Amino acid sequence: MLNTETQYRLVFCTNSDIQLTTLLNGLNNLGFIGNTVFSSNAEQEYCAGDTFFQSVTFMGCSPYIEFEPPPQLKPDGVADFCFIRVLATKEANTSYHAQQLKNLTTLPRCEHCRKVINDWSTRVPFLDESWAFNCPSCDKVLTQADLDWRKASGSGNLFIEVVNVYLQEAVPTDVFLQQLETISSSLWQYFYTNSNIKKHLLDSQ
Repeated sequence: MLNTETQYRLVFCTNSDIQLTTLLNGLNNLGFIGNTVFSSNAEQEYCAGDTFFQSVTFMGCSPYIEFEPPPQLKPDGVADFCFIRVLATKEANTSYHAQQLKNLTTLPRCEHCRKVINDWSTRVPFLDESWAFNCPSCDKVLTQADLDWRKASGSGNLFIEVVNVYLQEAVPTDVFLQQLETISSSLWQYFYTNSNIKKHLLDSQ
């Protein structure tokens, strides 16, 4: 797939029982995705669709964004245009950053009491496996899904990346988030990053 190792992106994530093909069909029907760029079992890459700008609002004064793939683009080439990548895993609550969490500077909050978990970094070795711990503030048992990374990371079994948009530059519309919920029968979250999901976490549905 395209090389996006350090490129900025807007990422949507959810846990859902739907198949990857069902999500792709829904995104295609909405016009969010267009022509296929490259595809594999667990990853699909697409040009932005006709209604992309109705789904994502770009902030600032007329940012210049390239949406056309360069000619003779290779599958492992560097992607310097804005495109959409859809990824699937078989495991629910897969952390997008997984082994990269130590590099995050954001302090997560407890989803229950909304308090910042200051000592989260000491718990990083447990975040790659099945784990749970008690919130130091409210004592609720927390799992991966109970951590709010404040738009810096997320978890799920389905991910949609909008690659090559700067942090906080693109904001999804409420209508699009509702459309995603309708397609998947699940709530979606979004965040911003310049890191790839770890390849070994991906698996075909």
